Amino acid sequence: MREEEIVIILGIFVITAGIIVIWMAMQSRRHFREMAHRERLAMIERGLIPSPESDPMAFETAVGTAKPAEPWRGNRSRSAGVTMIALGLAFMFLLSFTAREPEVGIGVGGAFAILGVAFFVNSMLSTRPTSYLPPTSMPRPSRPEPREPPFSN
Repeated sequence: MREEEIVIILGIFVITAGIIVIWMAMQSRRHFREMAHRERLAMIERGLIPSPESDPMAFETAVGTAKPAEPWRGNRSRSAGVTMIALGLAFMFLLSFTAREPEVGIGVGGAFAILGVAFFVNSMLSTRPTSYLPPTSMPRPSRPEPREPPFSN
């Protein structure tokens, strides 16, 4: 066999193995999610409220004590700022090396980087929402009454 054929066969083997591993991981995750769903359904059928550990906000919403979450716009400004800083630095390097004139690269890339810094500072100066505080008193869940056996002696 030639070296090229060995590389192609090895590449096909690695790609196939990767696909099989990804498929197995997806099946495993599907199985665990299905089992968790069945467990929750069984608890609801028996009149129990599912535990809040898996999703505390869903639990608060089901009980009726949660406040709707308000999105914080600072996250968007911060991610836009980081992206613009990276874009500015990329333009700076790209134009400096391709045009062989560092002044052009620093001018164009620096403008984008300064705009990104402005977005980032804007995200830091914007007001943050109040932190989530769980309610102090939780209503007690209703429990089903015990049933009598259908045939009593």
